[in-house]
Amino acid sequence: MPHMTRALRGATALALTLPLFVAGTALVGATGASAHVSFVVAQAPAGATFKAVLRVPHGCDGQPTTAVAVTVPEGFAAVKPMPKPGWTLDVSTADDAAPDASRGESVASGVTEIRWSGGNLPDASSDEFAFQGHVTGVEPGTVLPFKVVQTCADGAISWSDVAAPGQDPHDLAHPAPVLTVVDASQVAQAADAAHHGTSHEPAPQAAASTMAVDTAWMRQPPPGASVGGGYMTLTNTGSEPDRLVAVSADFAGRAEVHQMAVTNGMMMMQPIEGGLEIPAGGSVTLAPGGYHIMFMDLARSPAAGDTLDVTLTFEHAGTLTVPLAVAPIGAGAAPAHAHGHGAGGAGSHGGGHGHGAAQ
Repeated sequence: MPHMTRALRGATALALTLPLFVAGTALVGATGASAHVSFVVAQAPAGATFKAVLRVPHGCDGQPTTAVAVTVPEGFAAVKPMPKPGWTLDVSTADDAAPDASRGESVASGVTEIRWSGGNLPDASSDEFAFQGHVTGVEPGTVLPFKVVQTCADGAISWSDVAAPGQDPHDLAHPAPVLTVVDASQVAQAADAAHHGTSHEPAPQAAASTMAVDTAWMRQPPPGASVGGGYMTLTNTGSEPDRLVAVSADFAGRAEVHQMAVTNGMMMMQPIEGGLEIPAGGSVTLAPGGYHIMFMDLARSPAAGDTLDVTLTFEHAGTLTVPLAVAPIGAGAAPAHAHGHGAGGAGSHGGGHGHGAAQ
């Protein structure tokens, strides 16, 4: 039976009474049928860690949003919600939640609901609520619905409708946000084939991509280290800006895009909220001392000479898996086998305008 864990900051009673509140209150209509709660990126690679970002585009008929609750479906394990300044974060767990066997973990309990409350999101504004999890035990093509209750002062909107087989989700009054599970390896193969011109079959995902990745590498972490930094150049050949919104790798429990910045005269490392933007027709270089990918909770220590797969998820270009070359400890530049690797359907390897790199 689900029970509440210790709240990060109070509001436990509110989280427990939410279903009764929704059931006994007339649902407040959305400001537009198409302006529903949805994921910024709606595809998640099977067997990988994924950062899910929910976008709440409006309040309830003029009222501000004061709470957002998300029900986590089976197939999305090892959930870690992101705290949000000005909001109270609570979670519900179940002792019999399925362990994430694909990662060799023994999980005694799992998160079944996430709730942010006590905030104030005006009806005229939008915001994002994020959490991380591992896509496990489900096949590519599976659709995972995340039912959401958006609470306002005088009622709530339950985004919980799930399309039946063959039904158009656009016909639903209050569709639940969904993640479609995709095969990351197939995406990577299609992207590689499209880049080298060896494919004799259509590769729609790779052909549609406008993102190229070049010189992806990392240093071998020191003995006993639990983190490592990843570097590469991202080139957007499309006509509109794109964003790198999620990174995952099987050798790390989680991965985030970070930047080094000077704050109050001190060099500080901090995560980038909302994704790293790559301008239309330009490039962003992730390099030591600037933007970089931080691999955390290393499951194993990458060794010099290794080439490891890393999955990148972009807001528009979709999901790409790229080879990451490992250089020796303390290396100041990418190893030779890091050069020449690319991903993306545009056949581009870089160039651009070199935004955002601090060498």
